[in-house]
Amino acid sequence: MLGRISKVRHAVVVTAVGGTTALAGVGVIGAGSHPERFDSWHVVVEPAGVDGVRITETIDQDFGSNERRGHERFVPNDFGVPIEVVAASPDAPDDLSVVNMGAETRIRIGDPDITITGQHRYTLSYTLPQAQLDRGLLALDLLDGDEFERDRFEVVITGFELDDVNCFAGPADSSDRCEIVEGDGAYRAVIAPLAPFDGVTIDGTIVGVDVGAAAVEPPPAPSRREQNGRLPLTLGIAGLGVAGSLPIYRWARRRGRNEVFAGGAADAAYGTLAAPRLDGTVAPPPPVTLVPDDELGALATIEFAPPKGIEPWEAAVLLTEQVGDETVQAWLSGLAGREAIELSAEGGKLSIGSGPKRHTLDQNDAALLAALLAGKDPYVTGTYDPKFAAAWSQIAATQRAQIATSGWWRHLPPGSGLGIGSKVSPFGAIVFGGFMIFMFGGAASALLGLFRSWPVALAAGFVFPAVAAYVVYRALLPARSAQGSALALRSESFRRFLHASEGQHVEWAWSKGLLREYSGWAVALGEADAWSRALERANVPAPARASVGPIIVAGRAPSITASRTKPPSSSTGSGGSRGGFRGGRVGGGGGGGRGGSW
Repeated sequence: MLGRISKVRHAVVVTAVGGTTALAGVGVIGAGSHPERFDSWHVVVEPAGVDGVRITETIDQDFGSNERRGHERFVPNDFGVPIEVVAASPDAPDDLSVVNMGAETRIRIGDPDITITGQHRYTLSYTLPQAQLDRGLLALDLLDGDEFERDRFEVVITGFELDDVNCFAGPADSSDRCEIVEGDGAYRAVIAPLAPFDGVTIDGTIVGVDVGAAAVEPPPAPSRREQNGRLPLTLGIAGLGVAGSLPIYRWARRRGRNEVFAGGAADAAYGTLAAPRLDGTVAPPPPVTLVPDDELGALATIEFAPPKGIEPWEAAVLLTEQVGDETVQAWLSGLAGREAIELSAEGGKLSIGSGPKRHTLDQNDAALLAALLAGKDPYVTGTYDPKFAAAWSQIAATQRAQIATSGWWRHLPPGSGLGIGSKVSPFGAIVFGGFMIFMFGGAASALLGLFRSWPVALAAGFVFPAVAAYVVYRALLPARSAQGSALALRSESFRRFLHASEGQHVEWAWSKGLLREYSGWAVALGEADAWSRALERANVPAPARASVGPIIVAGRAPSITASRTKPPSSSTGSGGSRGGFRGGRVGGGGGGGRGGSW
């Protein structure tokens, strides 16, 4: 409809503004970029059974800005495959998976279908059943080291009476010592911080074992990062979204204003350029005014006859400012309305054959039609045909060239400049596709964590709605000349007649021999359904009803598409074996392993 921009276009821009605002509100963007690390790792070692040790790890893990399923632990099997594995979490999914991988056992805590971010606590307990305590030596690797830093690593050994107790912390094979303190029936060592790839090993001579030693309470959870304060950023992004998109709309609306002959509705639709004077001079052109698209429709009336001097497909372009598949279909319906071709339905397919007045076509239309039929008369759509597809594209290209030289637009005629005026352009598809990836795929927001930064989030809150607004509102940029506006108003006035037509209007068109022609115009101007309903209510003989072949085009778009569109062609690592327990260094015991996430 003339002068009316689709509500869907406005909805896309609103979605762009609302989407970036929502992403900021839930912390997907602008929440800051935080690396994955461990806040705290607390280990309790106690005797278990005849020759085993029970390990209880309280792990405060910070997944940072990364989406993870949960904690992952690899424990070497050199002290036996871990048994009696138990896991829990007060604030994260704590499903447990234990897999013996040969040299080590993989333990995973979390739900494979749920991802989490930020800080969470896990408690993991397991027994190493063959800790070789019968040698009279406790030699235990508590951690082999991995890529993560730990703010605080604490080990508590309880239930053992030890002599010559040692603690080693550092890279593999390091002999750097850490302090271990005896008190309250336990041995404690704290390393703060424990650097990435640093391990921890304790050893000592076993003097006695007390299986019934008192339980060790876990440490308090470390402080959590501040999660509040998103409201100012969210409101800021919302404001920037509006500030980025609204001016684009206003600019496009102003830039695309149409020239209109000054005066009333009649002047706007029928005003003409001044004729030369008798003395050979040219009178000044009639005055014009500039009218935006959304106000142009107010100058249209209702006309009972189609505009003279233009074809139905040209009227369609004048109204929609688009050149594409629909205008080629409008060209077909116009030929059918002139009886240059005959259209009929064969199931869901469209049959295109020569009409009794094909010989009246001008040289250009005759050549285009001949190429479209590709030597077949009638031609039945429904199966991909490269000749048909090439001819279809040639018709669209011819229409774009004709519109470009029509003089009906002051600038940016449909089909020119970044796809402006076409229904779908590669530029628009790329930009909109990129926006959808950012909005719903999360890939762009995760890329290098750029969108976690609040300055980048603010920039995105301005840029993405602005780009979406340009892609959407560029349809407003073509500006009609005064002559183009006049023809568009006449076309709109006739469209309104077709839209509001009743049975008696169809009967009148039939009585004047105009039924086929008006049917062709109804398809071109998007009123095939309204005209068909009026035809059902009209008292028109059955043979005459069969003459409205142009209507068939409107319902056979999928079959036409099938003929011109080529169908698609068918077509973290495990640990190795460990050496003997040499003692006096990091990695000189058994157990240990590494931690991480999955």
